[in-house]
Amino acid sequence: MNAQVPFQSRPTAFTIGHKEFEISLFAPSRYGFYKNTEVFSTVFLDWKLPNVGIKRLWWKKPAKSKQGFFKSRDIYFGTVHNLDYPNMFFKGVQNHKKDYISDTCVLPNVITMRNEARMTFFLKKKTSCDAPNFLFTLRAGVKNSFKLRKDYNMPPVKKTPLWYRETVVCLDTIVWFVGADLDFSLTGRLNMLADLDFYSVDWNVKDYSFESKISVYGYFGMNHNILLTAGVKLVCGTVYSDMKFSVLPMLDVAYLFKLKKKKREVGLFG
Repeated sequence: MNAQVPFQSRPTAFTIGHKEFEISLFAPSRYGFYKNTEVFSTVFLDWKLPNVGIKRLWWKKPAKSKQGFFKSRDIYFGTVHNLDYPNMFFKGVQNHKKDYISDTCVLPNVITMRNEARMTFFLKKKTSCDAPNFLFTLRAGVKNSFKLRKDYNMPPVKKTPLWYRETVVCLDTIVWFVGADLDFSLTGRLNMLADLDFYSVDWNVKDYSFESKISVYGYFGMNHNILLTAGVKLVCGTVYSDMKFSVLPMLDVAYLFKLKKKKREVGLFG
C-alpha cells in the first residue's frame, strides 16, 4: 500500500485518539478523554474568549453491499457542541478598535452555543494497492445565544460578514449553516482541504454569506506528530443587504502528544 499522510480529523465526524492531546497555535487544542470523544478549547492561548466544546463520534454504518453509492461505503456520524463567552473579547475590541465597537456601547453579556451534526465517508475506498482517499464530510448546525443580561445597546459590527454574523448572534437572532469538506491526498507528505459553507442570519435568510477555505497541510516529524497548515479563507456575504468580500490568510502549527500509561514491571516472582 502506498504511503499516505494521515488525514486531519478536525473538520470531520472523527475524533482525536483516546489519550491523545493536540495543542494548536490558532485552532482549538483538543484532548481525547474517552474512546470516540474529545474536548477542545482555545482558552490556553486566548483567555479573553473563554470557550469549551465536546465532539462525539456516535455511530458507524458499515458497508452492506458492493453496489450503490451509500450502501457500499462505511458512513460515520458525529456531533459537535461548544459554548463561548465573548464579553471579555468584545471589551478588548472596544478598547482598541473603536471603529468596530464604540466606547459608548453597553456590551452584551451572553453565552453563545453552537450545535452541529456531521456525516463523513470516503469517496475512494481502500484497495490492495492504495489507501482510502477523498474524505468527504457533510455538516449542518445552528448557533444561538443565552442572555445573562438584557441592558445592552451594542449594534452588530458591520465591517465584514464574519464580524457581522458573529456579533448578531449575540444580540437577537440565530445563525444556521450547512456545508461540505473535501480532504484528499496530494502527495505522500501533503494533503489538501477545501470546504464551502453557507451561513444564514435568522431562519428567513435576512442576511447570508458563502465561506470557503482552501489549505494544504501535512504531518511531519519521526512520529507524524507535528501538523503544519497554510491556506486562505474567502468570504462573500451581505451585511444589511450590502454585499461585502474579504480574504483572510490561514496559518497554524499543532503538536500531537500521545499520553500512554507506563506498564508496570513484573517482579521476579511475578
